[in-house]
Amino acid sequence: MRMPEQPWSYGLFIPHDLRAVGVVRATVRSVLRAGGLNSLSDKAELLASELVTNAYRNARADAFVSMDWRPSDFQLTVWDTGARLPVPRTAAVGDECGHGLAIVEAGSDDWGVERHDGGKAVWFSLKPPHSG
Repeated sequence: MRMPEQPWSYGLFIPHDLRAVGVVRATVRSVLRAGGLNSLSDKAELLASELVTNAYRNARADAFVSMDWRPSDFQLTVWDTGARLPVPRTAAVGDECGHGLAIVEAGSDDWGVERHDGGKAVWFSLKPPHSG
């Protein structure tokens, strides 16, 4: 499959509401499908839901999700007002939470956290598989 040659960006304001996770997952799938990047959909949806869930749990206000394609690289960023910078940790056996950033770290090609005025941005990037 031929990858999109032109960069593009989409953004989505999300309310501080747990239902926003499902809305973001559906939006990511639609955006990637429209951009000809179906091969990234499943992984991007999973990783996006981890970041949006973290934003919901650690911030008390609405958040913003940006999705950016630069030729050969898709990046999704969740901007929230939470002050604490997250770090991956090893959750104990039986823990129902605490796995999110470890999943993002393992499932992405790159990821990071950046402090900004009023909060933080947590992002991941994915490169599409090369077609033969």
